[in-house]
Amino acid sequence: MKERAIIRFSILVFWTFFWGLSVVDKIIPDVHNLWVGKDFFALFVKFFGSLGLKEPIFATVALATVSALEAVNFVFYLLALISFSKRRAPQAEKWFFRAVFSSMVLFSLFSIADQVFGDRFQLLEHGLFWLILIASWILYKFVSSSEDNKLSFKGSKSFKIALIVGFCLTAITSISIVDFSNKTFSNVNSPVAGEEVVEGVYKFNFPFLADKLVWEKTINTFKKNNPNLKVNYIYTGPSELNSKKKTHMLLYVFTEEKSYSIRN
Repeated sequence: MKERAIIRFSILVFWTFFWGLSVVDKIIPDVHNLWVGKDFFALFVKFFGSLGLKEPIFATVALATVSALEAVNFVFYLLALISFSKRRAPQAEKWFFRAVFSSMVLFSLFSIADQVFGDRFQLLEHGLFWLILIASWILYKFVSSSEDNKLSFKGSKSFKIALIVGFCLTAITSISIVDFSNKTFSNVNSPVAGEEVVEGVYKFNFPFLADKLVWEKTINTFKKNNPNLKVNYIYTGPSELNSKKKTHMLLYVFTEEKSYSIRN
């Protein structure tokens, strides 16, 4: 396979998987085995709630629209990849242009929404993706073909060394990931233990994998283990406190001793 073809094929594969997994993330919004998705519905509810639109229908319609547009993007990239695999270069280029253009439109809509909802971090992220799409199209369309050499892997000494080193690094990384998963995946269902930081105030460090079910189980377990305490307030800590901790959320529970009235 020639170098130019490899670059084009890699671009198509990347964006096809990018949008394909994005669609899957909308279909599987919660945490599952080997999949840690993002709850976009809760995120959309939060965004529209900040505008005073607290009815869930707004978040539902917006999420359905975004999911449909992302599915269309995925189909465009998939058709481009299939056409390229069948050596239909002109057809692949047409589908890729349609895919890039539709992606740019979608990221433009995302950027407008980011400004409306006041999410500057997402605005930066979507703006970068917009520029990356332009770079991908330029690289795919106008990459120089003056030195379009065939890429060959001969049994040279350097290639063998690189292959051995790559295999060792892959094995070490895989073992580390599996070990980390075995130690931490129980956090998906396990309640978090609280720490009393001030009298009557308990802090809970929720790990990254924890979701709303863990939150509910944690509060219920805390109330069950402390029947003499009354929960008055529950606050989430500011994100700045998590900058140096591997926590997903800080939760503070304010309690007081229950008072029992004695009846004669």
